[in-house]
Amino acid sequence: MNTTTSVIICAYTEARWQQLLCAAESVGTQTVPVDEVLIVIDHNDDLRNRVAQAIPWARVIPSRGPAGLSGARNTGIAASTGEVVLFLDDDAVAEADWVRQLLAPYRDPHVLGVGGAAHPVWEQREPRWWPPEFGWVVGCSYRGQPVSTALVRNLMGCNMSLRRTVLEAVGGFDEVLGRGADNALGCEETELCIRARQLIPGGQFIFEPKAVVRHWVPGSRSSWSYFRARCRAEGVSKARVARAVGRAAALSEEKVYTRRVLPAGIARNVRDGLTGDLAAFARAGAIATGVSVTALGFISTRTGRPPRISPKSHDHDAPTTVAPVLPLIVNLNEPLPAIEALPTGADVPYAAAHCLILLDGDPLARVRFDLSGGSMTPEQVADQLWQRLGELIIDDRRKRSQAVPHTLPAQGLASARPAEALPLSPAKVAVVVATKDRPAMLRVCLESILRGAVTPESLIVVDNASASSETADLVRQFAAQNSTVHYVRENEAGLARAHNAALSYVSSPIVAFTDDDVVVDGQWLSRILDAFTAGESVACVTGMIAPRELDTLPQQWLEGNLTYDKGLQRRTFDADSHRPPDPLFPYTSGAFGSGANMAFRTSFLRERGGFDDSLGAGTIAMGGDDLAAFYDVMRSGQQLVYEPAAIVLHQHPRQYAALKRQTYGYGAGLGAHLTRCLLKNPRMAVIFLRQVSAVIRRGTEVVLPAAAADLPPYPGELNRLQLKGLASGPARFLLSRWHSRRADRVTA
Repeated sequence: MNTTTSVIICAYTEARWQQLLCAAESVGTQTVPVDEVLIVIDHNDDLRNRVAQAIPWARVIPSRGPAGLSGARNTGIAASTGEVVLFLDDDAVAEADWVRQLLAPYRDPHVLGVGGAAHPVWEQREPRWWPPEFGWVVGCSYRGQPVSTALVRNLMGCNMSLRRTVLEAVGGFDEVLGRGADNALGCEETELCIRARQLIPGGQFIFEPKAVVRHWVPGSRSSWSYFRARCRAEGVSKARVARAVGRAAALSEEKVYTRRVLPAGIARNVRDGLTGDLAAFARAGAIATGVSVTALGFISTRTGRPPRISPKSHDHDAPTTVAPVLPLIVNLNEPLPAIEALPTGADVPYAAAHCLILLDGDPLARVRFDLSGGSMTPEQVADQLWQRLGELIIDDRRKRSQAVPHTLPAQGLASARPAEALPLSPAKVAVVVATKDRPAMLRVCLESILRGAVTPESLIVVDNASASSETADLVRQFAAQNSTVHYVRENEAGLARAHNAALSYVSSPIVAFTDDDVVVDGQWLSRILDAFTAGESVACVTGMIAPRELDTLPQQWLEGNLTYDKGLQRRTFDADSHRPPDPLFPYTSGAFGSGANMAFRTSFLRERGGFDDSLGAGTIAMGGDDLAAFYDVMRSGQQLVYEPAAIVLHQHPRQYAALKRQTYGYGAGLGAHLTRCLLKNPRMAVIFLRQVSAVIRRGTEVVLPAAAADLPPYPGELNRLQLKGLASGPARFLLSRWHSRRADRVTA
């Protein structure tokens, strides 16, 4: 079976250095080679640097999630590319045929994941009182597990693999559950597997005991006190899982274990004790103690104050999977496309096509085609478009004094838009792309920019503190073929700081900024330049951000709540004749555009010292740099133009965990931006007090966005995360500003 594979090893402490080296070496010597190995370091820069030097053949990346195993695993998932993702603990060594044994069951399409056995390697001799029924206490196989290949409810975290499609469907591991450096909690893999089976009926998890790892058990875990603490933590974890996925699902296998396996273990040990093995009495007592302490942890958590549970548990039902939706841009001036419901190589058919309709390059409408009946021919597309958009097309053509056909032909409408003379040379524009450890996405982005109708005078890639040399190597490849491509390194993390680093290399009058996870439309730069011709007072132009894919529920939620949607009509904003009716103007900068698609007059940015480097992704503030720049345009008395025909296609987060992080970050960035506005103009407080109803209305729109009617309800937890991020914004901005100024002093 030709399946691409990624192995993820998570580490957080140098205390396991030798074990980590052995774990990595065991992956590198498999009989079936893996495609990539990712070592995720959980918030330990010293360890990350040491691992990167010692294991140069692996990708060593820092965890982007909260501290803990789940956050590190989710970081690895987001960075990996394999069709099957394998997880190995940093203190486990895989047998040589581990990968081969795990991959074999995936020939069955119903298999969602495969796990294997974990045999303990005790640093000290295994305690004679230790019952084999409790091998799970030290993360190893235990009596009661299947002894041959079998279906199981869930996999063991130290030795498991899952299809990427499953991980994306469920949104990764619950970052509230799972082990951290300061706790013995667990069950994150149990919760994920249960949730996956709820979302994917008929899916199966396989236990393959021939896929073996040797799991290191340090002496500190062979003590009686650790045994009791880990049992209690398991009870707490099981209670949290029960809250997330339901008690019946969370305890289905535990009931069999406690009713059959443990009583049989006690009886066997009592019998062995009576025949002369005195340690067997201790093992029987350990079983009784273990089950009692575990039950106590479960009951105390269930009956006490509800613990903070996973945002994935949502308010009511867990989110369900949805059929993928195909995003398309359909230009009526070109031959209309056939829309395939099941493209070649796809496993699941598209439920619908989400089409942005262009006429003479301008957005005309959004149309959704139902594909439940199958693919559509160009003629069927033409008929549907004419039925829905005929009047719009007629009105547009009348304005242009052009003849209109009675029906829309499949070959499209001939374009008659006259070419407009631009006062700026099309080449007199620079493009800046900031990136960090995403070379694969960056390659696609750069290729799309260089294919555009307008070639930028310079294309500047800012490598913002990437951990590896992959980004630099990639940009050098582009620069060798195109002299307009330049590489800039900025070691201090922060999107605004990265953008400012590029300004020193910009000689063009216009500078456009986009992100490394977008693909730009062929007319993107030309339409940006066109918008600047509206007048010399135009200091900024923003454009449309459309989705690159809508395969997963998080992507469809994000698109459905109109996070990036600023409309289909060109609009001009300023503080005078084009002042919008919003009473909170200009503080609601999010209405003007987004940082993934913006351009400025270079002179405007230089006069103001560039972007506020206290803000932006990668800083403590987590965002808000684009909002602050738009606000500065309004305060300067100049104009901002939103040009929807300047289109970029954005990679929305596929995983729910990534959507959570983005949602919290957007809230934090907004709060930081508003704090900056207040410090610059204290009168803002008076305005907000006078317009309290507008503040409440606007706050409700931000924190409680409406999801599309055909999707499961937008999760209330995401609303709470955005509100939590918003509340953290003031403190984040002040701390980030202090950190930024301190960094500037150190640099000076």
